Amino acid sequence: MLTQLHPYVVHFPVALLLISVVLFFLGKAGGSRTWASAVLSAARWNLWLGSAFALASIASGFVDYQAAQCDAATIADTIIHRRSGAVTWWSSLIAGIAVYRTRHRAPGPLLLAWLLLVGVAASTAAALGTGLTYDRGLGVDKAWPTETGRCFEMERSGR
Repeated sequence: MLTQLHPYVVHFPVALLLISVVLFFLGKAGGSRTWASAVLSAARWNLWLGSAFALASIASGFVDYQAAQCDAATIADTIIHRRSGAVTWWSSLIAGIAVYRTRHRAPGPLLLAWLLLVGVAASTAAALGTGLTYDRGLGVDKAWPTETGRCFEMERSGR
């Protein structure tokens, strides 16, 4: 595999989404202090940008997966990672819309709970992706013998 874009793109949404969650809680704890509104504004932008980068991360991961070589166990782990990435994106998208609709006030307890879900989903997807790279060697050049099949083709054929 000559070009792997996913490892470069994936760090941005994870970092932006996690920072966003922390900033939302910090801004909420700040109450009516002058700096709290600036922190909440930064949290909103981090969430919106993180959601956009999450979609780019999913797309780059899919492209890289089509060219990657692996075995059946790695395919099973990749499916779980892919689903956790989808949960991260969908939950961050819903949070982004909710934050936009409530942008003139601090987030309430329900939105903060949802943002916590976004943070957990992003952390889970990142941990699973890390395991795929370091434990399974997915996407690592020459980690798999050349006769090993391509992940995407093996998954589609049911092997």
